[in-house]
Amino acid sequence: MADIQVAAESIVTATSHPVSVQVINQGAGISGNVATGLITGLLTGGITLTGIWLTHYFTLKRERQASEDKLKKELHYIATELVFKLERYAEACAQVASDDGQDDDASQPEREAVTDYPKLNLTDISGDWRILDPRLMYRIRELTVLQDEARRAIKYAAEIPAPPWHKDYFRERQYQFTRLGIRAVILAVRLHRATGLPETRLTGHDKWSAVSVFHKVWRRERPLRAAEAARNRKWNQAVIPDGMSKPLAA
Repeated sequence: MADIQVAAESIVTATSHPVSVQVINQGAGISGNVATGLITGLLTGGITLTGIWLTHYFTLKRERQASEDKLKKELHYIATELVFKLERYAEACAQVASDDGQDDDASQPEREAVTDYPKLNLTDISGDWRILDPRLMYRIRELTVLQDEARRAIKYAAEIPAPPWHKDYFRERQYQFTRLGIRAVILAVRLHRATGLPETRLTGHDKWSAVSVFHKVWRRERPLRAAEAARNRKWNQAVIPDGMSKPLAA
């Protein structure tokens, strides 16, 4: 728009030139033909420049609009891929979070898990990750690392013998995959909001919805784990508090 304004000002300058004013006010005099030709040339040049600038402006505007439309389509494409991937993962996490196990067929039966661990695989996402907000991209990618950490925590709990119910093992399974499932739901909701996709059904309020399952486990585990952390804290304190130790006298 600045270029258009400059072109318009050049036309105004040409028409307000003293020679132009004289010709306009007095008509053609001795040098009327020369002055008229000068004015005509200035006006023609100004109009031509204005046309060029207008063409350039609207071309840039169309290109910018096309670029924005392309980015929007690419964002919707990868968001749709990721939303369905995250929602399926959250549903699978909810199955683990609600798995209390069942007795095996041994003569002295012990509890064993029914549901296998879900695995979030993001390698088959074909959209352009660079379209996403960097923080959102980081949190989604982070899930694959967190699920490995969760499995290590569960494996550690499984090594503590507690037959026949193995309560600590099942508690850890349910807690770890509740954490992963909650993260997956939050990220899916953020993608929904960022792209205007329809609202996710995972947040339903019926007792079998994924979020309801996660909420049940979370309410059970948080106070228990806070109490465990408080009990363990005193065992982790240093024998000599910081600042109390002194070097031996020479």
